Amino acid sequence: MPAIPTPHPGPLSETSAARDAAGSIETATMPLFLFGLEHSLDTASLDALESVTRSVTRAQVRDWFAHFQGTEEVALLSTCHRVELALLARFPEEIDRWRDVLPGSRSSWKLREGRDMVHHLFRVAAGRESLAVGEAEVRHQVRAAGSSVESRHPRPVLRELFVGAADAADEVCPSVPASCSIASIAAARLLDLAGRPLPRVLVVGSGTVGRQVTERLSPSARVTVVYHQRPPEDAFLRATGARAVRLDRLAEELAAADAIVTAAKFGHHGLRASDLPRDRPLVLVDLGVPRNIDPSVRELPNARLVDLEDLHALSGSSPVADGHDARVQELAGRFLDRLERLLVEPWIDALRRSAEEVRRSELAKARSFLGSLDPDQEIAIERLTQRLVARLLLPPTERIRSLPPGPEGDLQRRFAIDLLRPGSTDP
Repeated sequence: MPAIPTPHPGPLSETSAARDAAGSIETATMPLFLFGLEHSLDTASLDALESVTRSVTRAQVRDWFAHFQGTEEVALLSTCHRVELALLARFPEEIDRWRDVLPGSRSSWKLREGRDMVHHLFRVAAGRESLAVGEAEVRHQVRAAGSSVESRHPRPVLRELFVGAADAADEVCPSVPASCSIASIAAARLLDLAGRPLPRVLVVGSGTVGRQVTERLSPSARVTVVYHQRPPEDAFLRATGARAVRLDRLAEELAAADAIVTAAKFGHHGLRASDLPRDRPLVLVDLGVPRNIDPSVRELPNARLVDLEDLHALSGSSPVADGHDARVQELAGRFLDRLERLLVEPWIDALRRSAEEVRRSELAKARSFLGSLDPDQEIAIERLTQRLVARLLLPPTERIRSLPPGPEGDLQRRFAIDLLRPGSTDP
C-alpha cells in the first residue's frame, strides 16, 4: 500500500446550507496521502546534515506550510543524526513541491509512504534507528515533534501518529540501560583514544547529554563540567566526583585538559584550532549538530577529533538483536489499524455535514407554513429533526466504517455516499 488515502472534508460555514449537496460531498472526499522525507547520516554526510539542520527549522517549515495549500499537516523531527518531515498531503504531486524547497540534493532525502512511513517512525521512536540502539532520548524528541505539528486538517492525524510512536517506545522499553545512549558510545570512544589512566576531561554542557557523559566517564576520568548559565546540582557533582566551572573559564581549563566533549548547542563552530593547546595530545568529541568544534582542528598534529559521523560508523559495525524489533512492528501494525479508522472518519463527517445542510435547508423552507413558534417549540423541532437524521444515518455510517481501508475501500465509500447522499433523489 504505497499511501494511505483518506477523504478531505472541506471547510463548512454556518451559512453554507444553500450549497449544493453533491458539490459538498465531492469537495469533502478529496484523498489524502501520508509521506515521510528523511535526511540522515544513513543517507548523507555530516556536512550535508549540518547544512540541512541550519536551514530546515520549525520557523522555516511553518513558512513553507503556509504557502503549500495542498499540504494538510506537516511535522518536523530533528535529532542528533536525522532531520525528518512527516507530511499529510492532498495530492502525491505535493511531495515534489517540498523536495524543490528542501536543501541538498533530492536523492539525499529518502521518501517513505503510508505504512512504510508509520513503521519507520515507530522504529525511530523506539531507538531502533539510533546511534545507540534503544536510546531513550529520541522518544522525547518524537513526542515533542508531535506536539508542534502544523495543521489545517480537522483531524489530528500526525499528532496521533507521533504520540502513538512515543507511547509504543515507552511500552517496549520502559527502562533503558545507560549503555543505550550516545553518551555511552562517546565516553567509551574517548577513553579508548585517551590512552592513559584517569584523563582530565572537560564536558562542555550540563544538559541531559552532558550529564550522561559525565556519569559514564566519572569512574575512569577526572571530569570538569563546563556550564553556561546554570551549574549542575551539588548532589550530582558529589555523586560523580566532578567539578564545575563557568563557560568563560573554558580557555583556562583547556590548558590542562587531555580531552574535551562538547554536548552543548552553540549553533556554530565555537571551538577552533586557535583555541586549542598544541604542546600535547588532545582528544575532542563533538556531539553537536550543527557541530561545536571546527572540523579544521583535524589538521593539528596532536589533535584527534571524533564527531557524530565517526560514531555513526562505529555503531553500524555492531548489529544488535534483542527481541524488541518484532514488538515494535506489532505495535506499529496495531496503530495502523487505528490510523486507518481515523482516516475514514472524514467520510462520515462529509455525509453528516451534507445531511445537516439539507436538514437546515428543509427546515428553513418549512418556516412558511409552520407559523409562529415559541422557544420551546423551536427547540422541540430542532431536536426532532436532528434525531431523525441521526437515526437514518446510523446504519449507512456503520457500513461505511466497516469497508476495508485503502483505495478499494475508498472507492466503495464514495459510491455508498453517492447513493446515500441526502437530496440526491430530489426532483
